[in-house]
Amino acid sequence: SPNLCDSCRCLALKLTGCCLSHRVNSSLSPNDLVLYIMRGINLLPPPGVSPNDLDASVKFEFPFPSSEEAQRDKTNTVKNTSSPEFNEQFKLNINRTHRGFKRVIQSKGIKFEILHKGGLFKTDKVVGSAQLKLEALENHSEIREIIDVMDGRKTTGGKLEVRVKIREPLSGVDLQPVTEKWLVLEPVPSLSSPEKPQEQAPSPRSKPRHEAASRGGHSNSSLPKYKLHSFSLLDYDRERLERKLSEYKKNHQDPPPDLIYQHKDVIHRLQWQKAQLERASPALLTEYENVLRRFVQGLSESVKKYSSQGNRDAAKDALGRLKMVENELESLKRKRTG
Repeated sequence: SPNLCDSCRCLALKLTGCCLSHRVNSSLSPNDLVLYIMRGINLLPPPGVSPNDLDASVKFEFPFPSSEEAQRDKTNTVKNTSSPEFNEQFKLNINRTHRGFKRVIQSKGIKFEILHKGGLFKTDKVVGSAQLKLEALENHSEIREIIDVMDGRKTTGGKLEVRVKIREPLSGVDLQPVTEKWLVLEPVPSLSSPEKPQEQAPSPRSKPRHEAASRGGHSNSSLPKYKLHSFSLLDYDRERLERKLSEYKKNHQDPPPDLIYQHKDVIHRLQWQKAQLERASPALLTEYENVLRRFVQGLSESVKKYSSQGNRDAAKDALGRLKMVENELESLKRKRTG
């Protein structure tokens, strides 16, 4: 099972919206970024070279701390195939608080060149180039993408599978104020006996995680698996994950297990929350409304922060999420007062 951060134990989400992939890669330090170059797919050989004679390698450039001092390296050469398996990893240095690093994340990313090895006294030939955008590291600790290999602005039909991992999301704290309370929903057979409150679930206002864990007489199996969340943000994550799965299917490739896991998890969360709210008491609906209000507050603060820093892409993403949650909150309020 994956290692989860302290604020996400038991696969639980904070009320303020910890993203689904907010997992801590504890083997990495805060200043580590690991790049995995997995494989090429149907790479287009240069003129005069057949696909079975392609001797491919991948060179990359990560422009941090600056373009002049970019971190560069190259894979080994895989011979005689247009779909080479590289499976190499490179540990790069980052500084999460450096303004230059934030610019790289928001606008530059990692650049790749796919090369065909030249013969004796011949230089390597460039097969194509590709770029991995890194904005997703704002909210995710890991990116896994199949990116197009380009010849200038023209697609070549070839693709490159790469993966990036950091210790934890760059802006997770910004979207998850640590002072928020938890909502604990213990499973109960029925909610139809309000006259016997001692047989109902405990009060929906939870204790902090470390207090709840210290209570005696409760096994781990009695703890709830999920917490109330924003339907619109969960659905947004569902659509994003399904687009990634569709990309793998289109390329006749098996998706990575972690992607399948994340998709199943968000589907289960949506189903769980729907079941909870369909039979919810007024008190539970009030808690759900409070969850959405906390999302609005946290995302509003993120929009202001990113705007003041000049991070337009991050501000735009946070603003889009904010609008989704605001609409969800207004819809809930209309239903409760209608």
